[in-house]
Amino acid sequence: MTLTIVGLGPGEIDDLSRRAWRVLKAAKTVYLRTSRHNCVPCLPQDSTTYQSFDHLYESIDRFEDVYKAIVEQVMTAARAGDAVYAVPGDPLVGESTVTALMKAAKAESIPVEIVSGISFVEPTLALIGIDALDGLQVLDGITVARMYHPPINPDFPALLGQVYSRQVASDLKLTL
Repeated sequence: MTLTIVGLGPGEIDDLSRRAWRVLKAAKTVYLRTSRHNCVPCLPQDSTTYQSFDHLYESIDRFEDVYKAIVEQVMTAARAGDAVYAVPGDPLVGESTVTALMKAAKAESIPVEIVSGISFVEPTLALIGIDALDGLQVLDGITVARMYHPPINPDFPALLGQVYSRQVASDLKLTL
């Protein structure tokens, strides 16, 4: 009984790692946080079934409740045997379902294997031409937007993730 969490990368199938491809190809069922990702139509189809959680985003109002439902369903699958859960980007960059799954799996002594993917960070660095080790600050835009005084050092570049709507962008702009 193992929960394997796979990073699908930033969107193009060419950015999917060989390891991720092998895990997806070998899985009987893969649970997708979302099927709205450019590489999903190109994933191995031979004997793998894909189940997305897109319907939860459409039927549940709050993201927190969507993520809670996803964690419950993936944990149910993990308790029944090996389970594979795939997310856009890298599992450990901006994926709250992954951290919740890791915590829940640890509480139930279910081993977790992380198959890393390229996150949104690397392509962004290539576009803007900076090295992350030159002081890059990576922050959650939603969290920063809710702050009165965001902990951003103006002397270094900042990359704000999770800015998925005009409302979040507007709130973030006002905070900054």
